[in-house]
Amino acid sequence: MENRKIWIKANGNEDIATGHIRRCMTIADELIRRGMDVEFILADDDSAHVLRVLSDQDNIVFDARILHTDYSKPEEELEIFAEFFKEEAPDFFLIDSYYATPDYFADLKDLIAESGRNIKLGLIDDFGKNDYPVDLIVNYDISGGKDIYSAGIKLLGEQYAPIRPAFSKTDYQVRPRARKVFLSTGGTDPYFVIKNILTEIYEGDSPCRKVLDVTGLECEVIVGTFFEEDYRRELEALSDRHKEITLHEHVTNMPELMSSCDYAVSAGGATLYELCAVGVPTVAFSMADNQVDFAIGFDKLGAAKYAGDARKDHRLVQKIVTWGTAAVDNPGFRKRMSDKARSIIDGKGTEKIVDAIVGLLV
Repeated sequence: MENRKIWIKANGNEDIATGHIRRCMTIADELIRRGMDVEFILADDDSAHVLRVLSDQDNIVFDARILHTDYSKPEEELEIFAEFFKEEAPDFFLIDSYYATPDYFADLKDLIAESGRNIKLGLIDDFGKNDYPVDLIVNYDISGGKDIYSAGIKLLGEQYAPIRPAFSKTDYQVRPRARKVFLSTGGTDPYFVIKNILTEIYEGDSPCRKVLDVTGLECEVIVGTFFEEDYRRELEALSDRHKEITLHEHVTNMPELMSSCDYAVSAGGATLYELCAVGVPTVAFSMADNQVDFAIGFDKLGAAKYAGDARKDHRLVQKIVTWGTAAVDNPGFRKRMSDKARSIIDGKGTEKIVDAIVGLLV
C-alpha cells in the first residue's frame, strides 16, 4: 500500500489532562511504523505543549499543526477544515474529543462531500451514549460492547485499549511482602488525592496511622504535567520530610517503574490499563465521568479494586490506604489480581486498531 495520509485530532490541557493525546500518540506511532504519514491537528498551544512533552519522553517527533481555536468548540474548526480540503485532505481522519457531537460529524461529512474528497472518519469514544456518522469507532470500555453504534467498523471492548507495546512486554513478579507503591492521578490532581494519601500514611495522627502498620512503605509518585506549581512544592516538601517518598517527573521508563512496585493507586484512565498490562495489582478511583465505568468494570472482573469517586467520596483516601495495607502481607490476593489483569489486557489493542484503519484504506 502506498503511503496514506492520516490526521489525528486530539487535545490536552489542565482541564482534560493528557490522556487523549497520549493514547493517540500510541496509535500514531504504530501507523508511522506501518508507513503512514501522520499529522496531529491541535486546537491550541496548550495541546502542542502536551504533545511536545510526551513526545520528548518517548524520544519521538510528530508533525502537528495548531488551529488556534477553542478546544471545547470544535464547530469553530469547520470553516478551517473547509479551506484545508481545497488544497489537501487526509485519507483517514481520527478524532478524539468529548466535544465532537454527532452534529459536528454530520457537518464534517457534508464538508467532505462538498469538497469531493474521499475521507474516512474515525472516533475514539469513552461514553457509548450517542451514535456518530463515522466509518470506524473505538470504545475500549471494559464493561462490555455497545449496541448503539452504527459505524461499519466497531472496535469495542478492552481488547482494543491502545496500550504502548512496552507495557505488555514487561516481566512482573509478585513478591511475598509488598513494600513499594506506585501512585498516579494522570496529568492532573484537582482533588489532591496524592497529597492526601501521603499525608494519611506518613504524617500526624491520621485515623489510618492509629490502626494500620505502614512502617517502611515506599511510595513512587508520578507528578503530572499539569500539577500546579504550589501543589508541586507541597509534594516536594512531603518528599523532603519523608525519605520513603520519591517524586518522578517526565518519566521515560514507565513500564520498568511500574513493574518495580508491589501494587498501585491510580485514577481510572489510561494509566489503569497500562498497570493492568504490566500486571500490577491496583486500587483505582475516579475523578472524571469517563473514568467511572472503566474503574468499576475492572473491579467487577477482579482485575483491580475500585475505591470510589474523588469528587464525592469523603472516605476515599482512608479506603485506599486500608486496602493497600491489607494487601501488604497477602501475596496470594495480589497474584490473583495480577494474573486476572494481564489476562484481560494483552497489550495488542494498538495493533488491532491500526489493522482496522489500514484495512479501511485498502
